[in-house]
Amino acid sequence: MHLGHAVVIRNMVEVCGLSRSLVVLGSSNAPMSFRHLFSYEDRRGFIKKLFPEIPVIGLPDYPTNEEWLLALDDIIRLCQDDIFKIKHINPLRATYFGGCEEDVHFFLEFHRKCQLLNRFDGSTPKISATEVRDALIQGRSLENLLDSSVIEDVKRVFAIKWDRFRKM
Repeated sequence: MHLGHAVVIRNMVEVCGLSRSLVVLGSSNAPMSFRHLFSYEDRRGFIKKLFPEIPVIGLPDYPTNEEWLLALDDIIRLCQDDIFKIKHINPLRATYFGGCEEDVHFFLEFHRKCQLLNRFDGSTPKISATEVRDALIQGRSLENLLDSSVIEDVKRVFAIKWDRFRKM
């Protein structure tokens, strides 16, 4: 949950309102690896610390992009009544927010409406999960990478996960 993610979520809530916003965490079933040190539970916890009111749902990985997108569409349809209290929303009309051009291209390829926050024009933090992971591994400061309210939580969880990962 780096500062770039926080900017995207804040923008989504500003544009859509809290009652029409949803955070979907991909790779919710990914086994621990160098790239996936933090579990769905860990990542959800970081988000909830910063945005306690926003609904968060996990989306597992699937063998193909088409299957993954179908599961995402199903999540959107299922959440309509329970979270948003609205009916008959077409997932093709939902807006997908992101700070990664690659992700936005994916959604556009499948004819989805997107809003990209440019991480490279100076208007938002230019941060990646790789930078955060490298800072954690090297013991560098996480200021200007993470919101100060989650830094200690991230460091604590990372220490446990990193120790486990190195023993794998």
